[in-house]
Amino acid sequence: MPFLFLICVLSLVLHAGVSDELIAQAHTKKLSDTRYWHLLMHTPHEESEIDDPAFFLAPQGKTDISSELDETIRRFKEDTNRSNESIFCRFPARRAWLEQELNTSFGAGECTDYDALLTKMDPQKVTLVFPSAHINSPASMFGHTFLRIDSSMESKLMSYAINYAAHTEDTNGLLFAYKGLFGGYYGFYSMLPYYEKLKEYRDSESRDVWEYDLNLTHAEVMAMVRHIWELQHINSWYYFFDENCSYHMLWLTEIARPSVHLRDHFFYYVIPPETVRAYEEESLVSEKHFRASKRTKLLSYERQLTPQGLESVRLLAEGKMDKNGLKQMRLRDQELRFVLEAAAELVEYNYIEGKISKENYAVRYHMLLSERAAQGIGDDLPLPSKSNPDTAHHAARVEVAQGWYEQRSPLLLGWRPAFHDLSEDDTGHLSGAQIEFLDTVIGVDHNRVNLEKLTVISLASITPVSHFFKPFSWRMKSGWDRDYGDDRLSFVTRVGAGAAIGDEQLFGYVLSEPEVRLGFNADIGLGFSVGGGINWGNRMKSQIEAGEVLYLDSADRSRITFTHLWQLNPSGALSISYEAMHQEYREDRVRIGANLYF
Repeated sequence: MPFLFLICVLSLVLHAGVSDELIAQAHTKKLSDTRYWHLLMHTPHEESEIDDPAFFLAPQGKTDISSELDETIRRFKEDTNRSNESIFCRFPARRAWLEQELNTSFGAGECTDYDALLTKMDPQKVTLVFPSAHINSPASMFGHTFLRIDSSMESKLMSYAINYAAHTEDTNGLLFAYKGLFGGYYGFYSMLPYYEKLKEYRDSESRDVWEYDLNLTHAEVMAMVRHIWELQHINSWYYFFDENCSYHMLWLTEIARPSVHLRDHFFYYVIPPETVRAYEEESLVSEKHFRASKRTKLLSYERQLTPQGLESVRLLAEGKMDKNGLKQMRLRDQELRFVLEAAAELVEYNYIEGKISKENYAVRYHMLLSERAAQGIGDDLPLPSKSNPDTAHHAARVEVAQGWYEQRSPLLLGWRPAFHDLSEDDTGHLSGAQIEFLDTVIGVDHNRVNLEKLTVISLASITPVSHFFKPFSWRMKSGWDRDYGDDRLSFVTRVGAGAAIGDEQLFGYVLSEPEVRLGFNADIGLGFSVGGGINWGNRMKSQIEAGEVLYLDSADRSRITFTHLWQLNPSGALSISYEAMHQEYREDRVRIGANLYF
């Protein structure tokens, strides 16, 4: 018995001695200062952005990544437990890198869970996926990005999606926005089949999806997968503008290819479309693919069908027409095929929206697919050509303009950190959407500096109604401006709703907008606006709007605005605008300027 005890003691001493040698070697090579160790620790500077204590082995590992490196080496070498829950199996990315850098081996383990995942996932390539903006969802108004790990299978639907999102059960949009801005939620990585994410974004939320195949090598893909395994069930605080879904995809990609510096493209916020551009600029994208949402497909069917065909789709989807009734419509062969395809898409869309029961959905959907199969092969549905998000103008804007008003002619200097307004070029953006935060303009006139405008938030969703869709359009704005006379600031909050017609090239809208004005000349009013826009092509856009506000105490106020913008490239645009306002007296305003985007 004493002999066995002596053997155990000698073994521990031997392992400890080897550990000390490896730690000394790591210090000599200054491995804790290397870029890759900082990447593995998610440490941009001195402190890791991972907030979960379970991610660290050393007591002060979050703030002292050198001690975390020492403890990692010690545990890899000395721990005798090599099962699924062991440190050896939990951190394969750290282990692979240290074995390479220290020219050693930490031995073998029984990591059956990790090995089973690799077998099931069969990682070969990586794709960056961008579902477009969803203006009616506070969490997704800028769009979203996640990664897809592709296997050797031809179909990508069974590939694995790697997502990062805030964990929340809150349904209140304002509460979500507040907590998302100030770190009120934990964010988690998740791994699930790609078809489930497509069902969520493309089908349930009707968001178009762009896929960007990345040119990562197989070794780089494996480096990413090893680190993804390390992040399972690990949390960190979620912040809407910086440490968000897109930002965490940048970490994973830099882990795969440390020579790229994706995070260096961003300073004080990270917006999903800008991350797509960063991948392009780092020469990571090899191919691009577009997956149309159900809404985009149904709108395309609308353009292909006659009024009789459209009515047939409606009746079929509502279960008011069977295949015998369809034959009586005497539709041409190709239109008949489109009618059946459109009806099947509409039935599925209505089921997802909860408008029909599962039983009715199953019966109608099966009948439509069976009848469509009987019609044979036909033409593919022509889908509209949509611009990739990487072609859009940059998110932040600096404006320089000369204004000519009734009493003064100020030089106008503006700054807007994000993101897009209705008067700007829609290339790469969700048409009809406006998302602006902290849009600020100051005026300089005869050595006098005035705050002309400070928009805290401005949102709009101008979505035309169609045969299949009847959405309402809405708009809201809250902030200070000098539009209410006497050259003084007023704080105005305006929220309204209405309807729109047209398409992405030519649209018009009518809105009813109640208004509350505080500060100078405080009042309450009910406004009505009629407007429209034209996308001319060649990245030129015009917009006109006329409105009237009826106040309780003040004189009624009318306003007409016209803007025309020419987007020269993603970094610059020229604009001209005219505005005529009348409330007790009339004032005309003209502005000519340039927008610089970055």
